[in-house]
Amino acid sequence: MIAAGLAAAVFLILADSVGAHQEPKPAPSAPSFDERMQDEGRVLWGEIDGHPDCWALIGDTSYVTCRDGYKTTS
Repeated sequence: MIAAGLAAAVFLILADSVGAHQEPKPAPSAPSFDERMQDEGRVLWGEIDGHPDCWALIGDTSYVTCRDGYKTTS
């Protein structure tokens, strides 16, 4: 009877030390293209030079980046 109690105590100590009671944290999701552009302070400009979904960082020179990878300035 003592051996069963001792085994249970050892199990509880070991389970606690390896984090058996912790739930795994979900992996953070990667931001979408639109979220990244907004986070960079860009403004949606629409279609530029036939390339859809273009965003611009507006300043003295506006830097345009489109979803398909096209880049230009204005």
